Amino acid sequence: MRGLAFFSGGKDSVFSLMKAKQNGVPVDYLLFNTHEFQIPNVHEINICLVRAMADLIGIPLKVLHLEPGREHEVLSRLICQLNIGVVTVGNINVMDQLEWYEKLCKDSGAALYAPLWAGAGSSSLSALMDLIKSGVKAMIFSVKKPALSEEFLGRIIDPVLARDLARLIDPCGEGGEYHTLVLDAPIMSGRLSIGECSTIEFGDRLMLEVKKFRVEAKND
Repeated sequence: MRGLAFFSGGKDSVFSLMKAKQNGVPVDYLLFNTHEFQIPNVHEINICLVRAMADLIGIPLKVLHLEPGREHEVLSRLICQLNIGVVTVGNINVMDQLEWYEKLCKDSGAALYAPLWAGAGSSSLSALMDLIKSGVKAMIFSVKKPALSEEFLGRIIDPVLARDLARLIDPCGEGGEYHTLVLDAPIMSGRLSIGECSTIEFGDRLMLEVKKFRVEAKND
């Protein structure tokens, strides 16, 4: 059976991929989706990092553009074309998102694997702590004002920051309050080091755009 994992390069997509590999769920492709949003997607802006992550993980990355209103159709066609039997997603507690993926998989003849799912509306602090303990090093690349201020940009999520986030928002950012990119994880053969970057603003969003980065060897 062949598998596919939705992959943004963010913390939840990386952690769910780790869970899949640990539990013997096949992942033959990573799928990165691009969209036509009025506000740019921070993962698309930094797709250079996503490509580097995929190389370090060692799984082919497919980039698929989704036109508004045709997302289900285009994704279902791809899943069928690739003969995918199981789809891995990183959803935690937003029921609408999970139900959308359930319908997609049902219509495409694939099983859905959502290893991070904790239940609709559940607190995600324990999920975030599990992610941190697993060795995933995620940096905040985007924040939504006024939920979070600019001071959170560029911070690595650790237990202290996780508890700070829990006092302000859903700690995993399930409401879109922030987005991350992963710099290191046990499934990566090297780590990413961020050099030069700039802060850009779109409406209520503040984002980091990486200008320079490098891949470092793991010596530990």
